[in-house]
Amino acid sequence: MDELADPQSKSPALESSATSDADLARVLAANMRAVARRAGLTKRTAARLALVKAIQSGVLRPGDRLPPETKLTGILGVSLGTVQAALRQLQLVGAIVRRRGDGSRVASAEPLGPSVWHFRFLSKATGAPLRITDERVEISRVSKTGDWSDYIGGRPAYVRIRRFIVLDDAIRAGAEMFLDAGLAPGLLDMNPNELDMINIRPYLQERFGIVTAGATHCARTVRLDARTASLFGLPSEVDCFEIEAKAYSNENLPVYFQRIFVSADACALTF
Repeated sequence: MDELADPQSKSPALESSATSDADLARVLAANMRAVARRAGLTKRTAARLALVKAIQSGVLRPGDRLPPETKLTGILGVSLGTVQAALRQLQLVGAIVRRRGDGSRVASAEPLGPSVWHFRFLSKATGAPLRITDERVEISRVSKTGDWSDYIGGRPAYVRIRRFIVLDDAIRAGAEMFLDAGLAPGLLDMNPNELDMINIRPYLQERFGIVTAGATHCARTVRLDARTASLFGLPSEVDCFEIEAKAYSNENLPVYFQRIFVSADACALTF
């Protein structure tokens, strides 16, 4: 996912007929081989992104059932635990729905769970909940100060995780998360694809032991400056939602500062 995909694009063949189990298996296996060639990815990330590519291309459509977990182990060439971890990550970001007795399906009309964000974006055109369909992640070290340092406190350096997001209906959004670089050693050295299409909060807890107990939010409408608008592919001449989140630990200590931008013309915001 080096470039953001067009979530509306599907091949003519996929528009006309459902994908057979054999064809789906071949596509997933090919996706896995392609993704696994990227350096520095864990097997669970490769498996997750192989499934994401099938969803983005239309091979797997909203409501389609994924192969059983045991079959996915053979198709993707990974262990059952790796498959289950990849599916859990996709479930947390709202890409799939997993129900006992029904297996895993590509999400269709179900709203995102509260573990993704503590608010919802809704399509202004249909009122339907908007889901993340694609994203690209950048991880960098910053030493400058801003709203994040006011909350986190003075530190020698901060990690900034930028997310370039596509929601349903090809709606663009952007997000920036800042945290103390000392809390997550190794985060700056990892392949950013590790964080593609993932809920970052549980990942930080699992990988680095960074536990988030809760967060406060502030939402406002703003006109983005030209640089920020251009960076995230958002309009600068219309109102955008800016949501700030300040996450804290069980000890009520700052964990991270995050802000999210999306066009207010394209969607509605609800908590």
